Amino acid sequence: MSISPDCSVKRPTLDRFMRSFRLKEFLLFGGIWLGSFLLLHGSRLTIDPPPLRLLVALTLAVAIISAYGALYYGRRAWRLADTPIARIRSAPQGYIELYGRARLMEGPPILAPLSTLPCAWYRYQVEERTMGNRWQIVDSGESDSLFLVDDGTGRCVIDPQGADFIKIRRDGWYGSVGGARTQALWGIGAAYRYTEQRLIPGEELHAIGWFRTVGGLREAPDTRRDVAELLERWKHDPQRMKLFDRRRNGRIDPDEWEAARRAAEKQVRREQLQQTVEPDIHLLADTGDPTRPFIIAAFREEGRLIRYFQWRAAACLLVAALAGGLLLHWL
Repeated sequence: MSISPDCSVKRPTLDRFMRSFRLKEFLLFGGIWLGSFLLLHGSRLTIDPPPLRLLVALTLAVAIISAYGALYYGRRAWRLADTPIARIRSAPQGYIELYGRARLMEGPPILAPLSTLPCAWYRYQVEERTMGNRWQIVDSGESDSLFLVDDGTGRCVIDPQGADFIKIRRDGWYGSVGGARTQALWGIGAAYRYTEQRLIPGEELHAIGWFRTVGGLREAPDTRRDVAELLERWKHDPQRMKLFDRRRNGRIDPDEWEAARRAAEKQVRREQLQQTVEPDIHLLADTGDPTRPFIIAAFREEGRLIRYFQWRAAACLLVAALAGGLLLHWL
């Protein structure tokens, strides 16, 4: 079995969206409803003048969003601390952490669109200066090509779709059309602003996601079951069944069915033999479960990644507490 670097694992996006439609949306819509209530019915409360009602509603929104952020980042830190670290050669199937270095797969090189530098993954953004001296995004994108992580014991293919990339090197510059750099100080007079993130081959990598192995024989084959499943598929293929109707009478007689069964068994055993000689291919991809994040970080230390989320959870909690204190003071 071979995998092209340009191929990616398809997954049901609608199911993932419905699973993620939980706490965040509940808090958001709850905050909008409560804020609207305060704006429309604030006259019944001791919140005057009307501009103060708007300030209360905005503070409430900040408190709710910050509370969600504290839960979001705190849950990620806890999930990382609770996830086993594995070596690729002996990794269990399921949600795990891997350490290693980024490597390229065989095939065409992956080139970052703006800098044209070789990389394992990229993300870019092009902004244009508008008449109001604001920056407006006119182009953006990111790589969905597969790449590898190598930890010394084996290699694992990474499908980057849906991953949260953290601490990836970032380059930014100002220029003209086509990405040519200018010497404009702080972008004064420049028409475009370019931002590019790149994961470099050989760079240290910390990846957390859903690990599975394909190819080879992962368990003892069940020949009888496989033959029955193949015969069931053949029964729904008129062209295939016609090959076994040697008497051309429009039906499969018992001896003809036995010939079909022997042919199916021969094909199953041939496929099983081929599987035994195929090398295992390890894959790490998005879990499709919002409670189990798919994270790729450009550093090795697990503690650093956990602290990354802990500090953000603490900052969100502090903002939520301050906003809550203001609300209690006003109400």
